[in-house]
Amino acid sequence: MSRREFLIINFHLTFYPPSFKILFMKTKASSFYPFILESIAEGIVVIGLDRKIIYINEMAERLIGMPEMSIKETPCNEVIKTDLCSTNCPFNSNINNVSHFNVNLHKNDGSSILLCLNTAPLRDEYGNVIGIIENFRPMSALVDVIRSLEKNNIILKEEKSRINSILNSLADGVFTMDKETRITSFNEGLERLTGLMEKDVLGLPCKAVLRGDICDTDCPLSLTLKNGYGVSRCRERIVNKYGNTIPVYISTAFLKDITGEITGIVATVKDASEIENLQKELNERHRFSNIIGKSKFLQEIFELIEIVSNTDCAVLIQGESGTGKELIAKAIHYQSQRRDKPFIKVNCTTIVEGLFESELFGHVKGAFTGAIRDKIGKFELADGGTIFLDEIGDMPLSLQPKLLRVLQDKELERVGDTQVKKVDVRVIAATNKNLSHEIKSNKFREDLFYRLCVVPIEIPPLRKRKEDISLLVNYFLEKCSTKFPTRQKILKVSIGAMSAIMEYDWPGNVRELENAIERAYILSTTNTIDIESLPPSLKTPIEGNESPRSNSGVERFLIEEELRKNKGNKSRTAEALGFSRITLWRKLKKYQLT
Repeated sequence: MSRREFLIINFHLTFYPPSFKILFMKTKASSFYPFILESIAEGIVVIGLDRKIIYINEMAERLIGMPEMSIKETPCNEVIKTDLCSTNCPFNSNINNVSHFNVNLHKNDGSSILLCLNTAPLRDEYGNVIGIIENFRPMSALVDVIRSLEKNNIILKEEKSRINSILNSLADGVFTMDKETRITSFNEGLERLTGLMEKDVLGLPCKAVLRGDICDTDCPLSLTLKNGYGVSRCRERIVNKYGNTIPVYISTAFLKDITGEITGIVATVKDASEIENLQKELNERHRFSNIIGKSKFLQEIFELIEIVSNTDCAVLIQGESGTGKELIAKAIHYQSQRRDKPFIKVNCTTIVEGLFESELFGHVKGAFTGAIRDKIGKFELADGGTIFLDEIGDMPLSLQPKLLRVLQDKELERVGDTQVKKVDVRVIAATNKNLSHEIKSNKFREDLFYRLCVVPIEIPPLRKRKEDISLLVNYFLEKCSTKFPTRQKILKVSIGAMSAIMEYDWPGNVRELENAIERAYILSTTNTIDIESLPPSLKTPIEGNESPRSNSGVERFLIEEELRKNKGNKSRTAEALGFSRITLWRKLKKYQLT
């Protein structure tokens, strides 16, 4: 046996159990083994103590960009040109340890790629180190996610450091199985991922070990055996030893012997938890200070809030009742430098007109009948912070000049007092009225309008941003599960009920939607909200038909939303929509979503 073959065999035994050694010898392992190495979607290089390359698989050749003929017996630093060669060469410091690095590989064509590089010592049968094994893979997918986060201003510099440290410790799981799907090997990466030891899972069916959510429907291993070709990056959720669900990507390829006969399957299992977390961070862009929405309208409002928050300019928020004007005002305050100071709300429709001035500016003892003590007004209470004047269009015309003085001069007088007080208050006003019409009707001062409306924010009604409805429904369901912990948790909304929700015009906007979902949550007798549990105003059936009117656009939107939420998994999408897989397939074809 040549020294090269001896090193390769021992490299194999580094990752596989002693029991496999017997099988290895009995089944022409010296010819069988390279097929395992060539099936793994990673670059693998074996380097001797003389620092010359002994073995390199095809994936490594493609990543490096050199043909095999020019690599054999070549010094490793002439082929694998990375930053480690001059700073942290494993032969100098880490030869006895398993190490993980993020490095730039400099290719011969002048380009470079970022790799996750793992090194491990290669030992002979006596335990002596006789070389080093290096395996590496590109990190382009994860780098794309990080760059996307940077582009959207969601990840900070400190978070990048945290994510990079996580990437440094990632290692794929690898296992093999025979044609009966019994596990024949289980590497350390998979042991760490699942919490299971190789000795405990050898010979067991793959389904019993990984307990994936698509084992009974779209199992990638079964599909590989059935279709005759491997799968790449199949999304699945497995369950570890402790009952925790872990999102993973599984890729498969055939194992073949020297004659080309299929003997089993090799699979790589990549932990997708960090990618999923990063995607969740991206999705948080749809949730800003409890304002829920992904529509273009709301995204523009989110950007405007970020701009005006760190200024002291007056803001006028306009929109129909129930659109969330107070949420916008609070978001501006709590994003600003005044966040630690008071946020005082004044509802201009609930104050008796004769007491308006006293409520806003306060009074001194004896200022009028019933003024038995000094009272601090809302503006003084808000000193240093923000005052929110809700329904400003209902403020009495006689009081508007005094409010204008406070806005202009930052000073006020309590009722019955001659002393002028300075106040530092930011004013945010809101109204559901058209103030331009109120000005023309002499019900609102034009100069006050321009003083309040330095930055206008217009909140569109819910009927004009229906793409936000599904997000709001899910948010309100989560809110109800906390509010009513003793009731059965609602897991989904039927497609009929969601169609009715999407078609309704919502004159009461988000407030009305929240009330409708809470009512349905209370009235539902199963874990699904159906059409019967919705308010009567939402039920618009065709004559002689119990279901809501058909709307292909709504149905297509709902199917797209479920596919997005379930990361393209058709089994989970069909279940969530209450369809059979055949029905979902037919509708995907109908709406050209395949």
